[in-house]
Amino acid sequence: MDEKMFGTVGPIVRIKWYDAAAQMKVNVINGNNPEEHLAMCESVGELVVEDRKALILVQHWSDTDGVDIMAIPKDWCQEIEVLKEVKECISENSESQQE
Repeated sequence: MDEKMFGTVGPIVRIKWYDAAAQMKVNVINGNNPEEHLAMCESVGELVVEDRKALILVQHWSDTDGVDIMAIPKDWCQEIEVLKEVKECISENSESQQE
C-alpha cells in the first residue's frame, strides 16, 4: 500500500455542519425554524474523501497510532471552507527546503 503523509492527500478544510441534539426541559419548540434545535458543529482537518454521501476528515496523525478521522454525512454540511490547498503545502515545503 502506498503511504501518504498527513497534509499531502487533500486540502485542509473547516466544515460547518449540523448534528442531532437532544434537549431536556424545553418549554417552546420553534416550529418555524426547527434547525435552531440542532447542534452547530465545526470540524477542521484534511479532507481525504468526498463523495455524494459523506466527507472524511483526518484530524490527527501519529506514526505509532495511525489516524483519527471524522466522517460527516454530506447532507449535514452547511459550509466547507478551504484553509490550505495541497499544492500550497507542497510548494511551500519545497521552497523552504531550498533556502
